[in-house]
Amino acid sequence: VYAETGEVDAKFIIDPARSTEIDKVDVRMTNADGKLMSFSFKRWGTKLNLSFVIDETTPDGVFIIDVTMSGRGIAEVRERFGCWVIK
Repeated sequence: VYAETGEVDAKFIIDPARSTEIDKVDVRMTNADGKLMSFSFKRWGTKLNLSFVIDETTPDGVFIIDVTMSGRGIAEVRERFGCWVIK
């Protein structure tokens, strides 16, 4: 739950047993209105760092983070995370 406005950094861990097989990571974030959010992300080994801003234009409700990972010899892996914004 995010109740404060400002810059936010979220950190995710990619399964270390599968991390070396994953060549590509893609992230998509949508706000509670279903609109794309502005964000940046960087993968470093098993770590996935995500940065975004919650401000007065961010609607209250659930925002969604979709993570898609793919690589050599593995099926595409998709994960979905939901977080609440209540300002």
